Parts: sequence; C-alpha cells; structure tokens
Amino acid sequence: MIETNLVDFRSLAQDPSASRRNELMKGVASLFAFASERCTLEQIEIYDEVLGRLADMVETEARAFAAEKIAPLRRAPEGVVRRFARDSEITVAGPVLTKSPVLSDRDLIAVAGAHGNDHLAAIAARSNLSEIVTDMVVERGDSRVRRTVAQNTGARIGDRALDLLVRQAMTDLETATALGDHPDTPDTVIGRLVDHAEQEVRRALSGRGMKAAEQGLSEAARRAGERLTNSYWIGQYDFETAWEKLMQQGGSRVASEALLCQYAIEDRFADVVAVFAVLADIDLEEAKHWLVRVDTEPFVVIAKALGLRFTTVQAMLKVGPWKHRLANEQRGQALNQYQQMEPRFARARIAAWRQTRLAV
Repeated sequence: MIETNLVDFRSLAQDPSASRRNELMKGVASLFAFASERCTLEQIEIYDEVLGRLADMVETEARAFAAEKIAPLRRAPEGVVRRFARDSEITVAGPVLTKSPVLSDRDLIAVAGAHGNDHLAAIAARSNLSEIVTDMVVERGDSRVRRTVAQNTGARIGDRALDLLVRQAMTDLETATALGDHPDTPDTVIGRLVDHAEQEVRRALSGRGMKAAEQGLSEAARRAGERLTNSYWIGQYDFETAWEKLMQQGGSRVASEALLCQYAIEDRFADVVAVFAVLADIDLEEAKHWLVRVDTEPFVVIAKALGLRFTTVQAMLKVGPWKHRLANEQRGQALNQYQQMEPRFARARIAAWRQTRLAV
C-alpha cells in the first residue's frame, strides 16, 4: 500500500466510514490547489498518486469537489485529471473536461468517443477547441451539444462540423443565431441560412435586435482577443514541470528529433517546447515565446538550421497554440518557407542572432 506524509492508507483501508475518506479527498485536493504553483515535480507526482488512490475509495460528491478544485490548475496532477475526465459521473468529469488545460486533444477525443452527451457538452464548452475535437463532438453530440459548439466562439469550426451545424440551424433558432455571431462562420453560410432556413430563423438572422447583436459580438471579440495574445497561451501550459522532467531524464542526452516529433504527435506542447529549447540551445523562455507566436519565421529558421525533417515541422505546426492560432493557409506558407530555405542561410541567421545577443 502507498504511504505518504499526506495519507496513511493502511489505517484508511481499515476504517469502514466513508466520511473520513471523503474528507481526506477534499482536504488533499484543497491543499494541492493552494500549493500547486510552488510544488516540485516529485510533490506533484505524490499528489497524483494519493488523489488517484483516494478517487477509487470515495463517493461521487468528494470526487466532484476535488475535480472542481483541480480543474483550472495549470500545474495539475495529470493522472488524476485524466481519471476524473473519464469518470462516468458528469459532476466529476464536467469540471475537468470544461476547464483543465492539462487535457490534450487525444484525451478529449478518447472521452468523446466513450461517453454520452453530458460529457460531450462539457467538452463543447471549453474556452478553446481545436478543429479535430470540434468535429468529433459535433458528429457524436445531440442538438444541445451542437448548440453549445455554435455558441462557443473559441471553437474552431471546420467544414465537417459546419455542415452538421448548418443543418441543425435550418430549424433551430438558437443554433442559427449563434452561427451568425461565430467568427468561423463564412458569410456564404449566413446567406444560405437566410435563403433556406425556416421563417423564424430567417427573420432572426435578417433583423436581430441591436442589444442581442452587440452582446454576441462583444463575446466574440473577447474570445478573439484572447486568441491574439501570446501571454494568454503561455499561461495555459506548465513549461517548468516539462523542463524539470526532461532534465531528470538526462537533458541533452535524451533530447532528440524523434522525441520532439513524438511529443508533437501526442499534443504534449510543454514537452515539445522543452525538447526544442535543448535541441536549439536556447532558453526555455525564448522557446515558449517563439512557439506560440503567429509569426512562425523564427521557428522555421531554427528548424531548418537544426535539419529537422519535414514531417517533424509539419507535426509541430499543429501542436499547442498553433492548432488554434494558425489557419491552414498559414501552416502551408510556413511549410513552403521551410522547404525553400537553404540550410546554410538558416545557420547564418542563427549565428548572426547569437552574435547580436552577445554584443548586447
């Protein structure tokens, strides 16, 4: 059995009372939420082990309390967050599915494929949804889930999801109104709705009240503004823990393009940044800024100078913030720039940049 300074599991297993286990779960979760930003990697792993073990011993209400405490944390115990996300009780799964920055697209797609509309609705309400997750949620969800996606101005809506949403919007006023405000909805789609939707929907889209329109546009502008700031995206990830893990594993001895590509495919953005910083011999702070900004040129130059394969660059352009911030056209331009750039030119750029830094 596990024994830590936080919980004596031997004693706990012998106690028939559920109330003590429930209170321990709440206490440990509250303690971690308070101290998470100051915890070391080892401490986070201990909390992860303890909370995961307790999650199998407590009642739904205690798990739901812990999920609410842990859900918004940037530095959260990954194992228990994923365990809560898979919980059959939506009061437990809902908070982490909606709020946790720890969950990757792979995690969200796995939950979306295994659970019903309550879990799908929680995912649909996340502040940012990539196109691949939006597709899955819209395809599997009911009308309520699709309506939530349409209302979520932080969701990237591709052609597959848009087609299903438009079908619903033809007869559903709320969905049609939300699509009318969504930044990813083309004008041609609005025109299609006005031409072919039911009379109530056409009337709403053609002459919505000014107050409702202003509220919708204000929310869309707020979400769009968040997407435009590098600091917003940097704040979503725990780079320090990723760096600490990499250093413990051997740092430059284990950092490789294969590892970089693996992390990119798995959508582990903080780990991508840590490995990239080591390979490029740049500070972690510089790496995370260069890999969130919309201007991808610095990344392309370094990638060429390092001799990264085309497939690795392609995977990196779809990881972390770039899966939300870059349009397909921008990714294509970055890949074309990478292919056309001469390696010696890239290395000269890096050398000049390093000389400039030394001279400052």
